[in-house]
Amino acid sequence: MECFKRILATAIIALLSTASIAQITSGKIIYERRTNLKKTVGDNPRASRFITDENKIRKENFELAFNETSSVFEFIENDEVEEGGMMKMLTQRNKVYQNLEDEEFFMIMNSWGQEMLLKDSLSERTWKITENKRKFAGHMCRKAIWEQNDSTRIYAWFSPDIVPSIGPEGFYGLPGAILGLATENGSIVYFATEIKEEEVDKAKMDYSEYKKDIFTKEELIITLVKGMGQWIKREKLEAMFSWY
Repeated sequence: MECFKRILATAIIALLSTASIAQITSGKIIYERRTNLKKTVGDNPRASRFITDENKIRKENFELAFNETSSVFEFIENDEVEEGGMMKMLTQRNKVYQNLEDEEFFMIMNSWGQEMLLKDSLSERTWKITENKRKFAGHMCRKAIWEQNDSTRIYAWFSPDIVPSIGPEGFYGLPGAILGLATENGSIVYFATEIKEEEVDKAKMDYSEYKKDIFTKEELIITLVKGMGQWIKREKLEAMFSWY
């Protein structure tokens, strides 16, 4: 009888733990982003000459704070000494707000050392959900695939344990938070390393103070092509902004 009680108590605790995990609606997700600079830079001669086999993998950490209707994704500053010059500009550290109620996003874009503001509608993506599973930060996730274009796929692993439809950068649209994200060629990979269930101040996800010099995606692409067309083509900018 005593053994049965212990088994029953263990089962109840397990059920309660599962229920509490399945109800995460507010908190913070910590991601590590790994960028293969050789793959992202490609044949750009101006940037590729700075990249070696020793420094080609760049690791950076980001935080995604969220509640049921909003999120903000931002770079985590650290005390380590970083490269300067061109190497510092080979990855972007955009701050991205998502408003699921209004179906819009707002981004403070770190564009080659200059901040630019972008606000537009959330992108519609058609995800194919598979039966493949993988665990991130202790949460079992299912794999989904988005065909960005005829030659590029994005893989995402989402967990229904975390209710809001959110993810790193501008990704969303799955029945749960995206805890893993990767380009098909492995050039950019995000994976959650820690999840904190906690209340998040709504003010942290408020971007209403920004009122001037705000672009839509199309306006910003046109502006960047005019100013930087000799270094970056419109097609590459369109592919980059399709993430948002």
